[in-house]
Amino acid sequence: MKQTNSKTIAVVGIAIIAVILIGIILIIYSFTKLFFSIEKEVSAAIIATMGTILVSVFSVIYTKYLEKKRMIEQELRDKKLPMYELFVNYWFDLMYKKKLTGKAMEEKEMVAFFKEFTQGLLVWGSDGVISKWSDFRVKMVNNKDGFNERFIIEFEELLLEIRKDTGHKNTKLKKGELLGLFINDIEKYKK
Repeated sequence: MKQTNSKTIAVVGIAIIAVILIGIILIIYSFTKLFFSIEKEVSAAIIATMGTILVSVFSVIYTKYLEKKRMIEQELRDKKLPMYELFVNYWFDLMYKKKLTGKAMEEKEMVAFFKEFTQGLLVWGSDGVISKWSDFRVKMVNNKDGFNERFIIEFEELLLEIRKDTGHKNTKLKKGELLGLFINDIEKYKK
């Protein structure tokens, strides 16, 4: 019984689509016939008017599309910025906590950061940042050599990708300049 109903619905649907298509063809044929039967001056005026109307309508639609796209990008950026600030705060805390407080960051704090950042990144991060973070995190976990050149280059690439995701172009930044903001002996790692 259900199969008969679905076949009937399909046949009715196809019939409705066929009727609509035939109606559209008849309307286009009627307008074309009417258009070619009027004087050239009137048809030129109609074409000019239709062109003006269509350009105006498409301009408004395109402007609204761009406006909506910018609004969505801004909303996404507003969600990403706190997450990326958390990232930067964590790394500065990791580097400077011992100098400022006399004790290093505890493993519990590190795990809490990784959980919160990865969770936010999963929802709000761009493909590029997610990819760089995944690579960096794996290398960081497997890194037995400490703070070496390979590790530091990966970190800078991640920072550059985060900057790119928040709208920066990074075109004038040279290798090591970003890290030079907080690593005193960056020249040692640039080579």
